[in-house]
Amino acid sequence: MTDQPKASGAPLNVLEMATQFGVGGIARHILALTASLRQKGHRVTLGGTPAAWAGPKTEPGFVVLPTRYVSGDGGSLTVRLYHVAMATWRLRRWLAAQRPDLIHAHESAPALVANLARKGLGIPLAVTYHGSEPERIAGFGAIARKADIVITPSHRSAEDLVKIGGVPKERLKVLGLGVNPPPEDGPDEIAALRRDLLGDGERLIITIARLERQKGIDILIETIARIIPDHPGYRFVVAGDGPDEAALREMAVARGVDGHLTFLGRVSRPLLYLRASDLFLLTSRWEALPFTIVEAFQAGIPAVAAACSGVVELIDDEVGAVVPIGDTEAIAREVTRILGDEALRARMGEAALRKSKLDRFRPEWVHDQFEAMYRDLAAGRT
Repeated sequence: MTDQPKASGAPLNVLEMATQFGVGGIARHILALTASLRQKGHRVTLGGTPAAWAGPKTEPGFVVLPTRYVSGDGGSLTVRLYHVAMATWRLRRWLAAQRPDLIHAHESAPALVANLARKGLGIPLAVTYHGSEPERIAGFGAIARKADIVITPSHRSAEDLVKIGGVPKERLKVLGLGVNPPPEDGPDEIAALRRDLLGDGERLIITIARLERQKGIDILIETIARIIPDHPGYRFVVAGDGPDEAALREMAVARGVDGHLTFLGRVSRPLLYLRASDLFLLTSRWEALPFTIVEAFQAGIPAVAAACSGVVELIDDEVGAVVPIGDTEAIAREVTRILGDEALRARMGEAALRKSKLDRFRPEWVHDQFEAMYRDLAAGRT
């Protein structure tokens, strides 16, 4: 039997689910949204596979589920089906006991488990699509169609979910991801870091990304190989870690760009590194709406990025350039065009800084939109 609708203004009881709570933009978004909702008096529980950023040790009441192994990390189909059954059983017991007002599942594995576990309990389900390989959109849509509302951070992603995923248009909602205001960094500290990173170089280009296939660091390396014969003073840095680090370092050596490319590992103050740089470069194979581009805007530097989904909604020719995915020639051309014209680069940086202050990027505004949507969902008004 479905519970009575939640009274307007009453605190909500929300379950936020992720595949796993490891380092990355999805977990960061969930944790920021959770903190905002709790500050407003709502009860929020996290569920999924524990990892670096959240788990039972940091989150009392964390619902431990093998959602990571429901996804592609699970291995064989037999093993993944076992974890689907296990996760569904655990979650259903928790739902029956706790009766949350709604579930918000981020990505397909939590969405699949949540939909199975909630059957007959009358608990609404919201699902967020955070981007994936193009060939997986249809599969995501097949799962997401069973949700009460499907959220995506970009209009391009929403179009893909309708056309390829078969998600009903009326069930879709576009909501971005808020980015926290930038911390203050002293000019002396910025200048010192720039000197350290630049060495005897002339221009500093930064990429902030996980070292995994999605982020296209191999594409970046091939781009650097195109650029440095004519621009030996360009220096590239990559901030981030990940499973492909060793292979990418080997590739950089093999392509002869290791003297121009530095792998920094994960950095605790990304804005400081962005402010020390001349341009932000993102060569991903797929994205939804990357935090890092908005952070580059906050730092007041232009951005060049591959034309993945929501990227085209962030970058226009006033703040940088969008290039075809994997097109190293086009990437090299735009990077050198912008860095070769300091007046243009400065204008783009100023425009980027102005753009970063729009409401759509303010966490408070974004989180208010989510809260209103949650209230509608809990009241049966979606």
